[in-house]
Amino acid sequence: MFRPPNSLSGLLHRVAIWLMLAFLCSTVIRFILMLDLNKRVYNHTPGPCRAVTGITDGAAGLEIISEAGLVFISTGLATAYGNDTSRPGLAVLQLEKEMMKHEAKPIKIESEKFDQNEFIPLGISSYFSKGRISLYVVNTHPKRPCVEIFTYHKEKNVLFHRKSVCDARFSSIYDVATIGADRFLVSNLAYMARGKLQTVELTMQSSFGALYLFDGRSVTLLESGLSSPSGLAIDRTRQLIFAGSLLNEHIRVYKLEKDLSVTFRTQISLLSSPAGMHVDEESGDLWVSLHPVLYQMFLVTLYPGDERVRSPSQVLRVRIQEDGVSWVITEPYANDGATISASNAVVYDKEHLVIGSMFGRLLHCDVLNPSIT
Repeated sequence: MFRPPNSLSGLLHRVAIWLMLAFLCSTVIRFILMLDLNKRVYNHTPGPCRAVTGITDGAAGLEIISEAGLVFISTGLATAYGNDTSRPGLAVLQLEKEMMKHEAKPIKIESEKFDQNEFIPLGISSYFSKGRISLYVVNTHPKRPCVEIFTYHKEKNVLFHRKSVCDARFSSIYDVATIGADRFLVSNLAYMARGKLQTVELTMQSSFGALYLFDGRSVTLLESGLSSPSGLAIDRTRQLIFAGSLLNEHIRVYKLEKDLSVTFRTQISLLSSPAGMHVDEESGDLWVSLHPVLYQMFLVTLYPGDERVRSPSQVLRVRIQEDGVSWVITEPYANDGATISASNAVVYDKEHLVIGSMFGRLLHCDVLNPSIT
C-alpha cells in the first residue's frame, strides 16, 4: 500500500531519485540509438569503381580544384590513433575526362622550419586564384593542432609551407573551409583532445564543439554549443556554410554574412553520421561521406592497423532547392566495408566520384547517370 512521505524533504528526495533515474534511462537509450546497432548497409554503386593505386594509408581528407582537375589527399591519419606504421602526408590525383590511369602521387613538402614529424593531416581546403593554388590543411598531431598553409607548385609537385595558424582552443580540430585568401572556418569536434576523455565526452553526447573563424589576423569563436561538428563545406555562389554533426546525424546550414558572421538557416537530417562534405560548383549539390554504423567506425579507430576490422561506407547527394531551406536526398554509393571501409571524405566533378576512407583505400567511381544518381 502506498504511503505518503513523512515530510517535504522525503518527497523531494524521492523526486530527485526519479529524476536521476529518468535522466540515466534517457542517456542509455540515446547512447544505444547513437551506436546504430539496428542498421544494415546494402551495396550499390553509381557505375564502375576501382581502387586508386598509390594510396595505402587512408584518404581521410579530400579537396578538389576543378579548374586544374586535381584532387588533393591527406593520408596517414591512423598515426593519430596509435598506428606507428602509417605514413602521414599529402598526395594528389589528376582527374581527366578519360581516366587511363588511376594513380595518386605523393607530394613533397619543402620548408626550413616546418617539422614533418609533427604533421598528421586530416581536413583540406583550398584557394585558387590566377593559377596559384593555396592549400589549408588541418594538422591533428597532438603536439601541433594547427591549420597548415601551403603553396602548391604543380610542375614540381611540391608544397611550400608558408605558415601555421594555431590556437589554444584548437583541441580537436577536424575540418577547414576557406572563405577567401588566408581566411577560413575551422570545426572543433569536442572540448577534450583525442583520447579517453574525448571518448567519454562524445559518449555523453555533450555539446562542447565549436566553429572558429580565422580572418587573416586572428582566430575568433564563430559558433559554440555544437554537438560533434565534423565536416565543413561552403557554397560560394549562395554563400552558404554546411557543418556536419557526427553524433546528431545532421548538417547545420548557415548564411555567411558580409561581415563574416553566420546566421543559422536550417538543419538537414541524414539519419547517418556525416564525416566529409563537398559542394559541386556547377550544380550547388552537396555530396556527403558518412559512417552509417557508428559503433563499427569506433571499432576501426580502436584497431587502425587491423584490416579485418571494417566499417560500412556511404555517400549521399543533397540537392538544395532554390529557396535554400528544402532539399532532395539520394544515395549514389553504399558499401558494407568490404570494398572501402569507413568513408571519411568525398569529392565529385564531371561524373568522377572519389571516396576516401579513414585508414584504407581511395576509391574512384564513374557516375553513369548523374542526373538521377
